[in-house]
Amino acid sequence: MKKKLSAKNLWKLRPRTLEIHGGGDFKDHELRPVVDRVTAYPLGSFERAKRLFEGKEGGFIYSRINNRTVDRLEKRVAVLEGAEAGLATSSGMSAILIISLHLANGGGHIVSSNRLYGGVLHLFRELLPKLGIEVTLLENPYDLDEWERAIRSNTRFLALENPSNPLIDLFDPRPIAKIAHRHGIKLVIDNTLATPALAQPLKRGADIVWHSLSKYFGDGEVIGGCIVGKKRLIDDMRLGWFRTLGPCMSPDNAAIFLSHAESLFGRVMEHSKNALRVARFLSKHPKVRRVFYPAFGPRARENKKIMPQGFGGLMAFEIKGGRRDAKRVLESLRLFWHAPNIGESRSLVIHPATTTHGQLTKEELAKAEITQGTLRLSIGREDPLDLIEDLKLALAKI
Repeated sequence: MKKKLSAKNLWKLRPRTLEIHGGGDFKDHELRPVVDRVTAYPLGSFERAKRLFEGKEGGFIYSRINNRTVDRLEKRVAVLEGAEAGLATSSGMSAILIISLHLANGGGHIVSSNRLYGGVLHLFRELLPKLGIEVTLLENPYDLDEWERAIRSNTRFLALENPSNPLIDLFDPRPIAKIAHRHGIKLVIDNTLATPALAQPLKRGADIVWHSLSKYFGDGEVIGGCIVGKKRLIDDMRLGWFRTLGPCMSPDNAAIFLSHAESLFGRVMEHSKNALRVARFLSKHPKVRRVFYPAFGPRARENKKIMPQGFGGLMAFEIKGGRRDAKRVLESLRLFWHAPNIGESRSLVIHPATTTHGQLTKEELAKAEITQGTLRLSIGREDPLDLIEDLKLALAKI
C-alpha cells in the first residue's frame, strides 16, 4: 500500500511544498499526474460493486462521481486548506449550488452577507427561493447582532464571501462562526479571492470552504470549483446531490489545475504586492473618490490581523465623475483588458454595476455600496509601475 504524505509519516510539510506534493504518494512515478480520460472503472466482484455504489467502500466508479485525476486535485486543495476531503465541481457556481441543496433542501433557510459576487447573489435572491430555500441577505454584515437576529428555526447555514467581490470587504470569521455553532448550524465561506495562500477559514471556525478555482488556482485557463470540509460531509455530498445532478469536473481541467497549483503561493503574493502599489497610487489621485482595498480605510489595522500575508489582487475604486467618467477611463486603458475574470497574469478591468453585478436592483447596488463610478481591477503580474502609468494616462482623459 502506498504511503500518503501526512504528518504521521513525515515532518509537517510547509505550504509551498504542499502546493506541489500535497495529496500525492511517496511512490508517485509521474512528474505530471496521468490524465484519466475514462468514463467508467472496473468494479471487481459483485459484492465490491454493491459496496462501492452504497458508499461503504472507497474506490473509483464512474467519472461523473469520481475520477483518479480529479481525486488528486481534490486532495491537493483539501490539504492546502487544512481540510479532510474535497469535492471538485464543474464551476464555482455549481459548488455553492451543491452546498445549498445539500444543507438547505426541504424548506431550509440561509443567512448570507449581501457582499457577494453577482452570480451568487442572483442564485440566493432569485433561484433558490423557487426551490423552496429562503435566503436572508444582511444589509450590514459587520453587525454581529444582525447575523444573530436573522437566524430562524429552519436556518441551515451562514454564508460569507471573504474577501468580497467587488469591493473587497473583509470579515473576521471567528465571531460569525461562534454564532453559527451556538445555533447548531454551519458557517460556509467562499475563499476564492484569498486562496489558502492568504487565508485558511477552516482554522478560523468555518465548517465548509468553497472556491471558484477558475480564478487564482487556474491562472485564468480553465473553469472549475471545489468544496472542502470534513470527510463525512464531503462523502455525503458526493453520493447525494452531486452524483445525481452531475456537475463534475473533467479530468483534463483537473490536470491543468494541478499544474497551476504548483505556483499558487508565489503568484498570489505577487498579485498582492502589485495591487497594494496600485491602490496606494489611486488613493492619492485627485479624481478618485475612494479606493476599495483592505489596506486602506478605518478597518485597515483590523484587516491586517485577519490576513497578515496580504489581500490578494482584486481591488476597486470609485471615480468622482460617475458612470460617464468611469466609461471613459475603462475605454482609455491599454494594458488592462476589459474582461470578466479575476486572478489572470494580465490585469483586467470591468464596470460591476452594468456587468458582474448588473442583475442587482438600484437599491441592492446602493446597499452593497457599488456605484456607477466604480471600476473593479484584477491586478496582474505586470510591472506595477506600468500599470500605474496606464491608469495615470486614462484618468488624465477625464
